[in-house]
Amino acid sequence: MTATSGFRRAAVVLLTAGLLMSAPGIAQAMFTSRAVGAVAASTLTLAAPVGADVTATCTANPRRLSVVVNSFGAVPRATSLEFTVTDPRNVVVHTGGTAYTHNGAAKGTWKIQIRGLYTVNATNVWRGLPYEKLVECL
Repeated sequence: MTATSGFRRAAVVLLTAGLLMSAPGIAQAMFTSRAVGAVAASTLTLAAPVGADVTATCTANPRRLSVVVNSFGAVPRATSLEFTVTDPRNVVVHTGGTAYTHNGAAKGTWKIQIRGLYTVNATNVWRGLPYEKLVECL
């Protein structure tokens, strides 16, 4: 074996090693890219219903809560309106319709609310500020 042959082998080994070591860098450079985009976001505030009117009474003996929605009012940009009744423990006991009656109502302050809703899709519903009326059951 000659000195030139050993030198060639060493050069081929070094060249091959250099190529293998730089191959990931070349591949990485080929698949690296950069994109810039703008994100658009907005908010929507729904006002409390204008012109809402609710009659709510609670009689003492027997204790009976009666709520009637006379007018839901109007909420600009709302796709629907929601009527809820919340008991003194802060639990929503009724949603929907135009009236609610509860015989044997619990003592305390009951909360009646009407608010506008804006439905984007089945999982994204925006809720507006409420019209609120309180009624005390003694």
